[in-house]
Amino acid sequence: MFSFLKKNKAKTDFSFLGADMHNHLLYGLDDGLQLPEQTIEFVKKMQLLGYVKLICTPHILSGVHPNSPATILPRLQDVKKILTDNNIDIKIEAAAEYMIDNEFAALAKNGDEVLSFGNNYVLIEMSYVAASPYLEESIFNLKLRNFQPILAHPERYSYLHTNFNKYIDIKDRGCLLQLNLLSLTDYYGKDVKKIAKKLLEEDMIDFVGTDMHHYNHLNATIDFSANTKVYQLLQSRNFLNATLV
Repeated sequence: MFSFLKKNKAKTDFSFLGADMHNHLLYGLDDGLQLPEQTIEFVKKMQLLGYVKLICTPHILSGVHPNSPATILPRLQDVKKILTDNNIDIKIEAAAEYMIDNEFAALAKNGDEVLSFGNNYVLIEMSYVAASPYLEESIFNLKLRNFQPILAHPERYSYLHTNFNKYIDIKDRGCLLQLNLLSLTDYYGKDVKKIAKKLLEEDMIDFVGTDMHHYNHLNATIDFSANTKVYQLLQSRNFLNATLV
């Protein structure tokens, strides 16, 4: 079992990251895993990839993934019990990946419960179609409440590719950036890979996450370091993932 990892063990060791802080491994909450058996399988394989802690971040998107602490935290407890029952020893927590829409802008401002992790980190994302008009406002209000926003996969927002100064502006506003691991490959396309590498080379990336949803993501992650130069580029940077362990 898991012989696919044994053949390439050195190349698939992400223990230097320690924690994966962006994934969709809590089953049945969003467009990620759907069955408890899948969660068990994926967690085992993430362990073999070198991760010692998993911070699960289900989508919260009004009208599509209407999650909240009331749906996410009980599922986390279910998963912890399932893992214990199957003798799987790994640290697992939950927060959320918040879409920056009008509802989140109100949530960030009004003092309602926000799911965070680590040092009050809050993972936020935008649509892939257009930038959110609430981005700057949400960053400001989260910071005002002593939360530290992290923008998920900024390299995947194609409308930012022609205006690199916008990335600098987001960082200058006090928002951290999280790179998707697979963005350093051709998985999301060559344009995404180009921006991902530039963000890395400019030392603008604070966290790396798998954004794991399904088997295609898992298999591509296992194969990630077939490109030795890309793998070495990742290893040469100091990310904040290890501070979460």
